[in-house]
Amino acid sequence: MLKRIVDSFFSKAGEKLVDCAQDNVLGIKDYKLTLETLERNLNSLSSRASDVEEEIKNAEMSGKKKRKREVENWLKEIKIIESEFLKLEKEIQSQGFIGRFLGGDTATKMNARVGELIEKSQHFGELILDKSCNGEALLTTKLVGKTFEKNLERIWKFLMASKVSCIGIYGMGGMGKTTLTKHVYNQLLEDIEKFVFWVTVSQECSITMLQDKIAHILELDISDEHNVDKRAARLNREFFKRNNFVLILDDVWKKFGFEKVGDPLRVEGCTLILTTRSLEVYRQVGCEEIIDVERLHKNESWNLFRETLGRETELIDPKVEEIAKSMAKMCDGLPLGIITIVGSMRRVTCIRVWRNALEELKESIFGQDDDEEDNIFKVLKYSFDHLDLLHQHSFLYCSLYPEDCNIHINEVVRKFISEELVDKRRSGKAQLDQGHSILDKLVNVCLLESVRSDWVRMHDLLRAMALKITRGKTMVLAGCSLNQIPNEEYWTKNLEKMSLLRNKIVEIPAEMSPNCPKLSTLLFEGNPLNFISESFFSQINGLCVLDLSYTDIMALPNSLSNLECNAPGSLGISPRDPGRHSWSDSKTKSIKCGR
Repeated sequence: MLKRIVDSFFSKAGEKLVDCAQDNVLGIKDYKLTLETLERNLNSLSSRASDVEEEIKNAEMSGKKKRKREVENWLKEIKIIESEFLKLEKEIQSQGFIGRFLGGDTATKMNARVGELIEKSQHFGELILDKSCNGEALLTTKLVGKTFEKNLERIWKFLMASKVSCIGIYGMGGMGKTTLTKHVYNQLLEDIEKFVFWVTVSQECSITMLQDKIAHILELDISDEHNVDKRAARLNREFFKRNNFVLILDDVWKKFGFEKVGDPLRVEGCTLILTTRSLEVYRQVGCEEIIDVERLHKNESWNLFRETLGRETELIDPKVEEIAKSMAKMCDGLPLGIITIVGSMRRVTCIRVWRNALEELKESIFGQDDDEEDNIFKVLKYSFDHLDLLHQHSFLYCSLYPEDCNIHINEVVRKFISEELVDKRRSGKAQLDQGHSILDKLVNVCLLESVRSDWVRMHDLLRAMALKITRGKTMVLAGCSLNQIPNEEYWTKNLEKMSLLRNKIVEIPAEMSPNCPKLSTLLFEGNPLNFISESFFSQINGLCVLDLSYTDIMALPNSLSNLECNAPGSLGISPRDPGRHSWSDSKTKSIKCGR
């Protein structure tokens, strides 16, 4: 490209030089040298750009790599300067060389820019980033309201300035703290060349559990170390290897010392973002900037209500729209409450149904007190009450999983089948279809969140509401890092379901014999359990579902054969290694082996 430009320059120059004054000749010769230098430099730069582009494209084909923002901008600059040269060539052809020479020092400026781009390319280091180090973007909902936009903008300015090391996002439950932070996380993945780590803390999280979660996202194995301080030291060393990262701790409930989780704030280039409902938390950790997530204003509440309702629900009748606005107002600016209530009103156009829904909502939240959380539960329970019994039981079952846990759809559908929440008269395929349909309905009415195509999640407030509804009948100690089975005081006579999913329980001691005649479901999945005492099942005669999947159990006690299975359901036994163990009894309705 440049060779054509230079040839054009000096063919035109030969025509015009005789007309130039002597004092311009030296300048023209210098201009010729500038153009020749520019030709060499831009040829070199263009070749380098072609090599970089090819290397990047080959790496990106794997789907696990992405080009650095710095490199992407560099390639764009080169395309711009090449385009400017094409423009210069056309001007020379139309104006002649002398006319263009007398028009200014464009070539000199271009040569300087090319030199800067060459210099910049020598300091790239790696051209690409590993996408897997930051994970995938999080599925989230659209932000609504000027306050949300301002908060997002504020957080981004703090991150860009790199002067704030700890940002606290504060607000009551259901206000949209996590939604706001997800938007920040996704934008960080796209726009900043830093490691970005997301850890969901939750109410039940101990220091050991938090250490395990952080170690997991750092791809560090600390399972062989039990001393809290030594584990923290290993986390700290791993943080220093990153040296430039953003750590997001979502849903922090308790005060804790950062030195127990690797002291990330001591690492240069670290920015910590945490969300919390507790004023004491962000005061104790010393956040330099606080983002207070407030309730939605009246207009913002209505906009969220209308947008969530969707276009398929046309509020043509002004009276229906007025009722809908009243319902939005009664949610008191709580985004989660609005979204959940709207889920039960989609595709409803009949004014009688809307009027009835408004009256029921008034009744459900009548007599609000000073307990904000209890008032939130009343709003959320309205949507639960509008489900039929099948979907209510299925929703409540999802609360047996750990807080903030992503639940695999196929896994929970299999559990629905074991619990006979689906029609047992149907074929196996039809039961699977019905289970998937149940989950789809719960997502559509906004009582579950779709995380990815095969996963769902229950918001911690909705889970808390579910556990409040089942209090006394259900005990959930899932994902709590328990090393021992709970004491017998937890195993009450009215207990119907016990979830001990994903703990660290190794054995059930010989003296353990809980008196739970109504217990129908017992979940041990995900424990390193290898021994169950003979006496354990002696007073649990109504057990119908026993989940031992992903455990190390190799033999079951003989007392298990005494179960009466009076309650509807099936006894499902799934050891970690299919084929290591097989057990059956004529009194059980179905036996599952394998994962």
